[in-house]
Amino acid sequence: MRPPIFVRRPRDEEQRALEAGLRSADAAVLRRSQIILASARGAWVPRIARGVGTGEQTVRNVIHAFNARGTEALRPRSRRARTIYRAFDPARAEQLRALLHQSPRTFGQPTSL
Repeated sequence: MRPPIFVRRPRDEEQRALEAGLRSADAAVLRRSQIILASARGAWVPRIARGVGTGEQTVRNVIHAFNARGTEALRPRSRRARTIYRAFDPARAEQLRALLHQSPRTFGQPTSL
């Protein structure tokens, strides 16, 4: 069994930011602040997860993020994909583009609707 994980001791300015996060209108900042402060008090991951109403892995992710990035971990990062995987190679994409610009009547359809 792995040892339980906890956040590092927050510095004074981090502690103030975490307490301010408890009053945030942003639910993500509020939840992350609750997780970090509970871990700083010595609560274990399963208990924090039940108290906050989230998964244990989410709690672990927030703890690791705070230990690595400090209060920057309070704000969620972008969920935009960093890598775009193309469905078609350029030649096939051009064939599809040409097909899309043809009239439906070419394929025996009476109208374009």
